[in-house]
Amino acid sequence: MKVPSHQISLQAKQAHEADSSAKFILLSLPLDAFEGSTVDVNAASWPVAACRSPLAVRDAMRRHASDDTPVILLYPGNDNELGADVLARCAKRRAITHDLWQTVLTLFRAAHIDPRLARHRWLAELLVRFMPAEGYSPVRSLVLDQDRAWKELFRVVLGIENFPPSELDLLKWAGDAQRREQFKALEEVARNETLERLRDFLGPLVNFVFAAIDAGSADDLIAIAMLCELLEDKTVSSESNRAKVAARLEVLFDGLTLSSDTTHRLAKAADEWFDRAGETSRQQQVARYESLVTQVKAESLAVHARYGAAALREKTKAFAAALNSLSLHEAITRYGQLRDHRGPVLSSQSELRCKMALRLVSWLTHTSDSLPSSLNVLAEQYRNEIAWVDWAQTVLLEGDDSAELANAYGRLREHSLSRRDAFDRRFAEALATEQPNGTSLMPIEDALDKCVAPIAVAGRTLLIVVDGMSIPVFLELHHSLKDHGWVQFERGKGACSTLLAMLPSTTEASRTSLLCGTACTGSASTERGAFSAFAPLVAPSVAGKPPVVFHKRDLLDASGVTLSDDLRTALSDTRQRVVAVVINAVDDHLMKSDQLRLRWELAQFKGLDALLAEARSSDRTVIFTSDHGHVLDQDSVMQGSSPNARWREPNLESYPGEIVLKGARIKAASGMEKVVLAWSSKLRYASKRNGYHGGCAPSEALVPIVAYWYGTKASDGWVPRDEDTPEWWLA
Repeated sequence: MKVPSHQISLQAKQAHEADSSAKFILLSLPLDAFEGSTVDVNAASWPVAACRSPLAVRDAMRRHASDDTPVILLYPGNDNELGADVLARCAKRRAITHDLWQTVLTLFRAAHIDPRLARHRWLAELLVRFMPAEGYSPVRSLVLDQDRAWKELFRVVLGIENFPPSELDLLKWAGDAQRREQFKALEEVARNETLERLRDFLGPLVNFVFAAIDAGSADDLIAIAMLCELLEDKTVSSESNRAKVAARLEVLFDGLTLSSDTTHRLAKAADEWFDRAGETSRQQQVARYESLVTQVKAESLAVHARYGAAALREKTKAFAAALNSLSLHEAITRYGQLRDHRGPVLSSQSELRCKMALRLVSWLTHTSDSLPSSLNVLAEQYRNEIAWVDWAQTVLLEGDDSAELANAYGRLREHSLSRRDAFDRRFAEALATEQPNGTSLMPIEDALDKCVAPIAVAGRTLLIVVDGMSIPVFLELHHSLKDHGWVQFERGKGACSTLLAMLPSTTEASRTSLLCGTACTGSASTERGAFSAFAPLVAPSVAGKPPVVFHKRDLLDASGVTLSDDLRTALSDTRQRVVAVVINAVDDHLMKSDQLRLRWELAQFKGLDALLAEARSSDRTVIFTSDHGHVLDQDSVMQGSSPNARWREPNLESYPGEIVLKGARIKAASGMEKVVLAWSSKLRYASKRNGYHGGCAPSEALVPIVAYWYGTKASDGWVPRDEDTPEWWLA
């Protein structure tokens, strides 16, 4: 029997470690057991000398006496034939018998072997040959039992880490060409007994996997397992059709007949594989699956599967049909099937649009279309309900790659807009007869005194004015702020958090009135002067450090990426009580005509993450507000001609969707006794853009004002709050 060099090397290494002072290692082996003259041990080449007689042993010791490494002597006789002086120079002072299982016991630091292992000499040989570089972990007892030996064999030879192996472990092994070839190169007895052990754990499935290997189908086993899920579902097609597909699949298993147990176990393995696989691997297997569907002519089954583009298209069409029928229950069911589709999967953007469509169906079918008449109650309803509708509608403006879904979203928006128009009309009519009550709705010019000043009295404050931010945009930003650890607070339960912009809702009127604390018009320079001198904010400020406001040109440095030095200095200055910043991201987007739909999350606002980081480090309360909102262009119609997109001077013309308003606030904002304002989102008086403001739709005229702290810290008298999510939103 030939002994491989790695076994000689390992046994010599073990003997040397046990007796490192010995120069020679005497192994009891037949002379023809090893034909080499050296073996590699610990990255060094150790000489090997075959010795036929005691005299040959002494001669080898003389010849190798000056070698730098230990020397291995192979001797076929008994060590009692050698003199005591010879044995004294050998490791352990005796001839070491070549016993593979004894070598394995040493590797596992065990004293005894499970008797059932003794007959499997091939197993010991493989454990020695494939021993990993880090070695084996010691056994917990003195016995190397059968399960531990087989577990390590599966790990080092097959690459299967789990013991006992699962169906998925077997499929993954079979899909590894290198591991398959390694197994094929083993001795026949090793292959056969390993197969028997696998059958003990996995039954007939092992025969199918190895039949697939013989048939050249091993690389497609995961895809085949995915297809087996269709054979499991008796509702997707006729029994005869499923039988035909199964018969075609059996060719890939070298003609073996597929049982229901086998298809079940394969489908289960595919499901587990998908749960664990990365996206790239999933896409590759889905591509193989789709090719396999064509190969075995399973298209009629595949449209009902959880895999494949064809099935995804069918589920998308079914979801679109449910949306068109405004059937919430059916739409929820169909969306669940879409969401559960394993691959290709919906993108995060597509999934969000599906959710928003469901929410609109829920709103349309589960809320009343009756409207209050009070301005303040209408404002409350907009903040707590209709703004969420507008958020959902805005997301659906993106359309979809699926023509069916894109059309369904369009129809859903039209259904929603018909109800929205009624609300906007009622809101405009209320504006003509009522004023904000200061409780549920506050004039924007009162915000500094009533909302900002009390917070400034309590501590350092950062006021962020997002020019053009509507309440729907704010809702999206609010959820992003929550995800980043910012918590909304209010001073007393039910404190006012909605402002009424100046009308017309222009920047020069609304923003200036907000930052000056009085109804007026002006520019950035007007705002800087009035803000720094506003008495309720000056009062809590340190002498020489009046309130300061930074506009767009002051926000970033010359690179356009980093906060300006002046702004950083103001924010980090503990004596600077009040800092205000104007961010123009929303208003700038409205001025464009690219029709790009943005996600209004924290990262979308240039410099906002840096602002919040500075506020957090300087322990500032952050107040978010806006000067006015906006309406997005949704197939709007231009009527008449005006330099202003959403308001005009009165004349003899009259168009649907507009109203005449008058009063002191109107005059302060426009300089006229009365003006014509558009309330319908379909109406504009100037050229087409992404969006518009200046009119009196609630999405233009109502803006939020809310305070945030990072974490849960709050001053006395301040309580955490959140936006009131409508029940229908949770559908």
